[in-house]
Amino acid sequence: MNSIYYLNDRILGHLDSTRKVKSFLWKLMYKRIKNKMNTSLINPINIKKIIFNKHHINGLNYNAPLPTVFIQRSASWYLGDDEKEYYVPLSIGFTNDKIRFEVVLIDGEVDLRNVQITKSGINNKHNPMLLVKNLKILELCFELLLEHLEKEENEKKEEDRT
Repeated sequence: MNSIYYLNDRILGHLDSTRKVKSFLWKLMYKRIKNKMNTSLINPINIKKIIFNKHHINGLNYNAPLPTVFIQRSASWYLGDDEKEYYVPLSIGFTNDKIRFEVVLIDGEVDLRNVQITKSGINNKHNPMLLVKNLKILELCFELLLEHLEKEENEKKEEDRT
């Protein structure tokens, strides 16, 4: 699974992966998502709980609408084939065969991204999350993942006691 790349170590917000604005409508739709994020489970504390959990190294599968999860545990700089440096942030990717959402954490700020999936596979072009229905799917997956990890943690504690 490829990580998404940023041109620098700042969140993109309503911009696409090339740091361009596609339309005024994007700004308005993104503002709705940001307002809903204020009350969401998707926050820096819960993101860190998932990224730095002790039981899964890179990813896992669990019962959710987007069942495959990939975790980028460390932020780094990457030298691309075009001799430019790109930033790979801490992130959690939720995917199935049709869609992929990334929850990115940069300097304590959350950036939600839709990653394009082409017929040849996933590429690194990503846009902001703009649809509330996508946010609801992502929130459900995030909540189920937190519950899954908490259940595993409790089972591990029970094993250690016996």
